[in-house]
Formats: sequence, C-alpha cells, structure tokens
Amino acid sequence: MFTGIIEETGRIEKISGGSVQTIAVRSQLENLIGDSIAIQGICLTVTGLTKNGFTVEVMKQTERVTTLPDWRTGDRVNLERALRLDGRLGGHILLGHVDEVVRCTRIKGNEYFFQAHTSNKPYLIAKGSVAIDGVSLTIGTVSGNVFAVNLIPYTREHTTLGSVKVKSAVNIEYDYLAKIVHRTHAKE
Repeated sequence: MFTGIIEETGRIEKISGGSVQTIAVRSQLENLIGDSIAIQGICLTVTGLTKNGFTVEVMKQTERVTTLPDWRTGDRVNLERALRLDGRLGGHILLGHVDEVVRCTRIKGNEYFFQAHTSNKPYLIAKGSVAIDGVSLTIGTVSGNVFAVNLIPYTREHTTLGSVKVKSAVNIEYDYLAKIVHRTHAKE
C-alpha cells in the first residue's frame, strides 16, 4: 500500500525492451531488492540495485493500462516506497493499481481538469480523493465525468504534476474506499 505522498522525483536512466521491460531509475531512496515502489502511481517491484538507484521490471499488461509507453530516458518520475505499518498515513490509501489513463482537458490557474471514463464516474466525489501519477489529491469539483483538482505551488514544484499541460496523459487511481462503497451498494 501507498499514501500518495511523494518521497522523491527520480529520473529514468534507461529503458530496455523485451517481453519484460527493465527500467533503471536514478534515485536517492534506500531500497532493497523485492521492495514495492510506486513510480508515477504504478506499483512495481525493485528487481535490482544500481550505483545511482534501482531497476524494476514491467510486464506488457502494465504497459497496456498505464502511461509507461510514453516514458523516455531522462523523464522525471514520482517515487514513493510502500507504506510501513508504523508510519503515518499522510495522503490516502493507494494500491498502485492504475484504474485508467486520462488526459488533462483544461487548466485554469491552479485548477487542473480531467475527463474520466463514464464507467468511473461513481468514484468522482467532490472533496473525495484521487491519485494522479501517484500523487494524493482532493477532488475540488465534479461535473458529469469531468473532475478538477487544485495544485498548490509545493505540489507543482516537488512532483511531476508541475509539467502537466492540456492533453498530457496521466495515471489515475480512484479512491479505494469509494470503489468498495460503490461495489457494496451496487450489489444491493
């Protein structure tokens, strides 16, 4: 589990192709082989350690449902290590399982708008939580399947969200608790 509180922005050093893609990330975070780490909100496993960071391996399924195919060497990425049970839950509960990739449709000052797939509309709750590229945020407004979040300067400066522009693709993970409540009520 993760919280959506980004610990560091790392850099992609190398992407190696194949049936299982290997990605080397420059990072100062201390990791062990086998640790879970969220990169841009995607839960991955540390498979190797390098002098400047770590490597992860990515299956084709993950590539199909995330922004990973858009990643390039040199790109900044949001990093968060898995939540320790003796730690603080500063954001909200995240699994690192991307629900969908959406595009930014509009930016108005510090307000960023995104259009969700209509099937995910039940998870859009004003003042509820959403993770965008692994960053825990509060949904400000909802209109149909369009939602907006407000980014404070700190978030824009200390995560990759400061480089989001109109038409940028981002990984979205909707609030796990909202998904459970919706599923429970859908069965009634």
